[in-house]
Amino acid sequence: MSVTYHAYQNRNFRFNDYEAISQQWRDAFSGYDPSRIARILHLDFNDRYLYIVYFGQRYRLSLFLGTLEKEREDGTWDNDLMFNESMVIYHLLTYTADHPAVSGSWVSFEALDGVVSRRNRGGDPILDPFSAHFAGRVSALSAACRTLARETGGEQIEKGDIAYRFIVFPQVSLQFVFWDRDDDFPAQTQIFADSRVTDFIHYETLGCVISDLLEKITAAEPDQPGRGGPE
Repeated sequence: MSVTYHAYQNRNFRFNDYEAISQQWRDAFSGYDPSRIARILHLDFNDRYLYIVYFGQRYRLSLFLGTLEKEREDGTWDNDLMFNESMVIYHLLTYTADHPAVSGSWVSFEALDGVVSRRNRGGDPILDPFSAHFAGRVSALSAACRTLARETGGEQIEKGDIAYRFIVFPQVSLQFVFWDRDDDFPAQTQIFADSRVTDFIHYETLGCVISDLLEKITAAEPDQPGRGGPE
């Protein structure tokens, strides 16, 4: 089974839609001591909140209630989070090792911790539809990636027909590589992570991160509502 399968199932669901699970995580982080994770990941905190940046957006964990919120553009805070983004942040706080490291070696996300053996032979439920959506539309994808990199942090790299390195957390990045369709092959999307990424998050969390990344790229298309044309 693909590591993205569960993230695909949970797309478009809010965290609070899963009442028992959301309560379980809130309880687990109620009264949370942030000193360890703040030291390891260089996070800001005070007596009420721990602050985390995910794809360039600020989130905060209530140290008393264990709830998560994200900052709106107007500076107010929203507690109506999606399921996948919530799990990514809770998992970062749960699975980060005492001495995490970045290797600098990039590997396919399917090659991490035996994930390749769990591959869904029927195709990837998140990457395949994304690839089909942008097939023959490299210019639109390029504009979307450029916008997202500017808004969240990232840079273009030399791979495939278009490729970017996007910053997930300050310590965690993903490489996104897109190959357009040709006469012999359909369009294909590849995601690479640092070989030590599981020092920070569980490998199954990568499915949620990948889902969020591709949704953000799609939302950054120039022809999406609220978006202008290519610069």
